[in-house]
Amino acid sequence: MRNEQLQEIMNEYDIREPEITFIRHNENRTYKVVGHDGSAYLMRIHQPLKEGMAGQQHTYDGLLGELQMLEHLSGWDHLLVQRPMRNRKGEMITIIEHEGKRWNSSVLTWLEGRDLQKDDVSDPVLVEKLGACIAELHKFYGSYEQEGLDKRPSQGLAYNLYMIEVIKQGLAKDLFTSSDVSIIEETISLVNARLVDSGNVEAWGLIHGDLSLGNIIMTSDGELSFIDFGFFGPGYHYTDVAMGAMMVPSQLRDTYLKGYYGNDHTGQHKLVLLEGFMLLAIIGYYVFQMENESVYAWMRERMPKLCADFCTPYLSGARIFYSV
Repeated sequence: MRNEQLQEIMNEYDIREPEITFIRHNENRTYKVVGHDGSAYLMRIHQPLKEGMAGQQHTYDGLLGELQMLEHLSGWDHLLVQRPMRNRKGEMITIIEHEGKRWNSSVLTWLEGRDLQKDDVSDPVLVEKLGACIAELHKFYGSYEQEGLDKRPSQGLAYNLYMIEVIKQGLAKDLFTSSDVSIIEETISLVNARLVDSGNVEAWGLIHGDLSLGNIIMTSDGELSFIDFGFFGPGYHYTDVAMGAMMVPSQLRDTYLKGYYGNDHTGQHKLVLLEGFMLLAIIGYYVFQMENESVYAWMRERMPKLCADFCTPYLSGARIFYSV
């Protein structure tokens, strides 16, 4: 994308003489922008690298839902997040034309800091803080009322069934064996059955939906900030809790759960459900990358290990929370 076109976008936000630096192109094209006064921003062109990566989060209404939520969350005192900018028309989305198509673009304030690293989560104090921060996010979501959530990605029972169908496409692509696909189907079906049996109404709400070390910023004073809310939408809180647990070493996972749940975190019922959501999170990565040929070799190599080391023991009733 030409620098002149990027500058035109920033002009819509009255950001003059911008210095624009390309970051990456994955789910979106992203750029760091520094204005003439030194203020920094994140510009996003919501054009996924592969067509198969496109989803509701890229549509105008879907993106608007994310930005409206972020605008409210940025005014909440308990968590530090990026704030969406409004253009000259007072809108949070600027539509552009590129390569003969129309794309949505948005601008967020910049967060100074660095991605959370593996070494960081060896600190028990930080691990407990991570759990507490996810709990604070869910607390905000519990009080947040917004229309149009049907335009956002939803990670519920129906999405889990959809994942089964996508994984089956791996057979035609010669990525997975039929036995491994069957194991994945049994695993997802068991998770769904346990959710239905237990009800878990209290665990359904809004979630980040894509927590990872790369989607958490640690500031210079040690604060944690969540970024990349592209999968924000309805889902089970277990999704975020499980994703957080997988960032943390096995010996600190109880500390992490204490941060999220408080002292009431040792119930086997919760652990069984969290184990299932850990596996769903891993399977979800395969689903998201199904059209990305650059990771096919990795997928072929890793799927048998996922099934043998984790899914099969899970199906047999073994505890895997501390080993995934």
